Amino acid sequence: MARGTRTKPTMMQARAIQLFEANVVGGENKTVEQILLEAGFGHESARQQSNVMAGIKPHLLDTVDWMKKHRMAVQAQMDLKIDDATYDELRKSMDTLTYNIQLLGGKPTANIAISAEVRHRIDALIED
Repeated sequence: MARGTRTKPTMMQARAIQLFEANVVGGENKTVEQILLEAGFGHESARQQSNVMAGIKPHLLDTVDWMKKHRMAVQAQMDLKIDDATYDELRKSMDTLTYNIQLLGGKPTANIAISAEVRHRIDALIED
Protein backbone atom coordinates (compact mmCIF):
# COMPACT_ATOMS: atom_id res chain seq x y z
CA MET A 1 0.00 0.00 0.00
CA ALA A 2 1.13 3.52 -0.71
CA ARG A 3 2.73 5.50 2.06
CA GLY A 4 0.09 7.28 4.16
CA THR A 5 -2.68 4.90 3.13
CA ARG A 6 -4.72 3.52 5.97
CA THR A 7 -4.79 -0.25 6.26
CA LYS A 8 -8.50 0.00 7.07
CA PRO A 9 -10.69 2.46 5.16
CA THR A 10 -12.69 5.10 7.01
CA MET A 11 -16.45 4.63 7.24
CA MET A 12 -17.08 6.95 4.28
CA GLN A 13 -14.33 5.29 2.25
CA ALA A 14 -15.79 1.85 3.05
CA ARG A 15 -19.22 3.05 1.91
CA ALA A 16 -17.73 4.47 -1.30
CA ILE A 17 -15.91 1.17 -1.94
CA GLN A 18 -19.20 -0.72 -1.55
CA LEU A 19 -20.92 1.69 -3.91
CA PHE A 20 -18.13 1.45 -6.51
CA GLU A 21 -18.29 -2.34 -6.41
CA ALA A 22 -22.11 -2.33 -6.64
CA ASN A 23 -21.90 0.13 -9.54
CA VAL A 24 -19.51 -2.17 -11.42
CA VAL A 25 -21.27 -5.47 -10.67
CA GLY A 26 -24.76 -4.02 -11.09
CA GLY A 27 -23.95 -2.37 -14.38
CA GLU A 28 -25.01 1.04 -13.09
CA ASN A 29 -23.70 4.18 -14.72
CA LYS A 30 -23.11 6.39 -11.71
CA THR A 31 -20.27 8.87 -11.93
CA VAL A 32 -17.48 9.01 -9.37
CA GLU A 33 -18.99 12.26 -8.10
CA GLN A 34 -22.42 10.65 -7.61
CA ILE A 35 -20.91 7.71 -5.76
CA LEU A 36 -18.85 9.91 -3.45
CA LEU A 37 -21.86 12.11 -2.67
CA GLU A 38 -23.95 9.04 -1.90
CA ALA A 39 -21.15 7.75 0.36
CA GLY A 40 -21.36 10.96 2.40
CA PHE A 41 -18.48 13.03 1.05
CA GLY A 42 -19.03 16.78 0.68
CA HIS A 43 -19.78 18.40 -2.67
CA GLU A 44 -16.28 19.86 -3.06
CA SER A 45 -14.58 16.57 -2.17
CA ALA A 46 -16.83 14.71 -4.61
CA ARG A 47 -16.22 17.25 -7.37
CA GLN A 48 -12.44 17.39 -6.84
CA GLN A 49 -12.10 13.69 -6.17
CA SER A 50 -8.39 13.01 -6.71
CA ASN A 51 -7.51 13.10 -2.99
CA VAL A 52 -10.50 10.95 -2.04
CA MET A 53 -9.72 8.44 -4.80
CA ALA A 54 -6.07 8.26 -3.75
CA GLY A 55 -7.23 7.01 -0.34
CA ILE A 56 -9.77 4.58 -1.79
CA LYS A 57 -7.76 3.19 -4.70
CA PRO A 58 -5.60 0.75 -2.68
CA HIS A 59 -8.75 -0.79 -1.22
CA LEU A 60 -10.18 -1.41 -4.71
CA LEU A 61 -7.21 -3.41 -6.00
CA ASP A 62 -8.88 -6.80 -5.43
CA THR A 63 -11.93 -5.63 -7.37
CA VAL A 64 -9.77 -4.30 -10.19
CA ASP A 65 -7.84 -7.60 -10.32
CA TRP A 66 -11.14 -9.53 -10.47
CA MET A 67 -12.34 -7.29 -13.32
CA LYS A 68 -9.10 -7.83 -15.24
CA LYS A 69 -9.49 -11.62 -14.94
CA HIS A 70 -13.12 -11.35 -15.99
CA ARG A 71 -12.18 -9.15 -18.96
CA MET A 72 -9.64 -11.80 -20.05
CA ALA A 73 -12.37 -14.47 -19.90
CA VAL A 74 -14.70 -12.27 -21.97
CA GLN A 75 -11.91 -11.63 -24.46
CA ALA A 76 -11.29 -15.38 -24.80
CA GLN A 77 -14.98 -15.96 -25.48
CA MET A 78 -15.07 -13.33 -28.22
CA ASP A 79 -13.23 -15.61 -30.65
CA LEU A 80 -15.75 -18.37 -29.99
CA LYS A 81 -18.72 -16.03 -30.42
CA ILE A 82 -17.48 -13.98 -33.34
CA ASP A 83 -20.20 -15.33 -35.68
CA ASP A 84 -22.97 -15.28 -33.05
CA ALA A 85 -25.32 -12.45 -32.19
CA THR A 86 -23.86 -12.23 -28.69
CA TYR A 87 -20.53 -10.91 -29.92
CA ASP A 88 -21.77 -7.33 -29.45
CA GLU A 89 -22.72 -8.15 -25.87
CA LEU A 90 -19.21 -9.45 -25.27
CA ARG A 91 -17.72 -6.32 -26.85
CA LYS A 92 -19.86 -4.10 -24.66
CA SER A 93 -18.86 -6.14 -21.64
CA MET A 94 -15.19 -5.77 -22.48
CA ASP A 95 -15.60 -2.01 -23.02
CA THR A 96 -17.41 -1.64 -19.71
CA LEU A 97 -14.84 -3.71 -17.84
CA THR A 98 -11.97 -1.74 -19.38
CA TYR A 99 -13.61 1.58 -18.47
CA ASN A 100 -14.27 0.49 -14.89
CA ILE A 101 -10.75 -0.93 -14.48
CA GLN A 102 -9.39 2.45 -15.58
CA LEU A 103 -11.84 4.32 -13.34
CA LEU A 104 -11.22 2.27 -10.20
CA GLY A 105 -7.50 2.05 -10.92
CA GLY A 106 -7.22 5.84 -11.07
CA LYS A 107 -6.31 5.89 -14.75
CA PRO A 108 -7.78 8.24 -17.38
CA THR A 109 -11.04 6.92 -18.81
CA ALA A 110 -10.87 9.01 -21.96
CA ASN A 111 -8.41 8.67 -24.80
CA ILE A 112 -6.25 11.69 -24.10
CA ALA A 113 -3.78 12.48 -26.87
CA ILE A 114 -0.54 12.86 -24.94
CA SER A 115 2.89 11.45 -25.47
CA ALA A 116 3.87 8.15 -23.91
CA GLU A 117 6.50 9.95 -21.83
CA VAL A 118 3.91 12.32 -20.34
CA ARG A 119 1.46 9.46 -19.74
CA HIS A 120 4.24 7.53 -17.94
CA ARG A 121 4.94 10.53 -15.67
CA ILE A 122 1.21 10.91 -14.93
CA ASP A 123 0.91 7.17 -14.15
CA ALA A 124 3.95 7.42 -11.84
CA LEU A 125 2.33 10.30 -9.97
CA ILE A 126 -0.93 8.39 -9.62
CA GLU A 127 0.89 5.31 -8.32
CA ASP A 128 2.66 7.25 -5.55
